[in-house]
Order: sequence, then structure tokens, then C-alpha cells
Amino acid sequence: MKKKYFLLIMGLACFIFGLVNGCKKDHVTTHIGATTSFAEEFENVYQLEAKGWVIKDNSSPDGSGPYASWAQGSQGYDKAGTWFGFSAYSYTTAQDEFAYSSVSGSNTNYSINSWLITPVLSVKNGDKISFYSRADTTANFTERMQMLMNKSASADVGDKPGSAGGFTTVLLDINSSQASGGYPTVWTKYEYTFSGISGNMDTRIGFRHYVVNTTNARGIGIDLFRFQVN
Repeated sequence: MKKKYFLLIMGLACFIFGLVNGCKKDHVTTHIGATTSFAEEFENVYQLEAKGWVIKDNSSPDGSGPYASWAQGSQGYDKAGTWFGFSAYSYTTAQDEFAYSSVSGSNTNYSINSWLITPVLSVKNGDKISFYSRADTTANFTERMQMLMNKSASADVGDKPGSAGGFTTVLLDINSSQASGGYPTVWTKYEYTFSGISGNMDTRIGFRHYVVNTTNARGIGIDLFRFQVN
């Protein structure tokens, strides 16, 4: 009888061991990011979050200003008759169909740290992202934008004027020296091809309007973002 119970227990243990190890062998990493090519024309920036985009302005967490949250593009004349903004690079029905980080409520010396973050992308070597960007032409403003990568699905960028959270990999830094008038004032195409990745990786890309200690930022735009799968 003891022998029979012993054999039963041993058989059950072998079955469980085989089941667990079988599960390990069959384990497949699940990626939650986009795996097909798509384009974003920014026809309605206020609906981006429903598509998985994230918008966060860390320029003034204490509420004192300035503010530069990404919003719908704009152009026209202010009350003083001064022209502001610019037209979209690509649009379907209206020339405001681009994302615009416009500085307002600035004080004597300020910093801008405003984020527009893509949905989660599942990327591999050879995949590509591209977009167009430009700044205002009404004066020689001080503008800068970084394109940074978070090697995870997180959209955390912290909550301070200088914080970047998990976005620690710099892919592009447009006008990194913050030269006055150094940011393109015509729509200019930028692109990046992913490399050095093993298999697929879930990631988010952050567009960061980032100007430190200035009195002269006005605003920058982004249009026609594309994610192209190789």
C-alpha cells in the first residue's frame, strides 16, 4: 500500500514538473504597442489622448507660469495687429491641423518643459518614425525640442520643470544650444530609424518643448507624424 501511494505521489510530482516546464518553454512575450504603420495628422489635438497619446506640461507645476501645453495649432493677428502662429504643413480642411506648444504667461526668466508623447509602439530594427517641425517667424525666438525614448510603455515624465522621468534616451535635440533664431522657421522633416534592438521592444517617444532659462520662447509646431514598420 505504501509503495502504491509513493508511486502515485511521484507520478503527480512528475506531471506538475512537466506542466510547469512546458509552460516555460511555450512562454511568449506579449507586446502591447502598435505593430502596424500609421500616420497622425493632428486634425484634432484634443482627441489625441483617446488614441493613446499623452500631453503633459511640466513648465510651471506651481501654477505661476509660464505655460506651454501642446494644443491645436493656431495662426492669425492679435489685438495689437501682430501676426502669430503659422499654417499646417499638411491639412485636410483647416490650416490649424498641427500640434502647437505655444508659450503664454511667461515671467522674467523661465523654463519650458512641455511633453507630447506617442502611444505605445512595438519597434524593431529598421522601423522608422518621422515628423515635421517649425517655429514662429515673427522674431528670433529661442526654441528647442528634444525627441526622447522611454524603453518601456510608461508615459512618466515626472512633475518638475527639468524632469524627464523614464525618457532617458535622446534621439534628436533640435537647437540644443538654444541659439536665438536657431530653430527652423519653415516646416522641416526629421526622422529616426531604430537600431540595436533585440527582437521587438515596447516604447513611447516623447516630443519635449524644452527651453531652459530664457525670456524669449514663443512656440513650436509638429505635423504629420509617421510610424513606419520595416
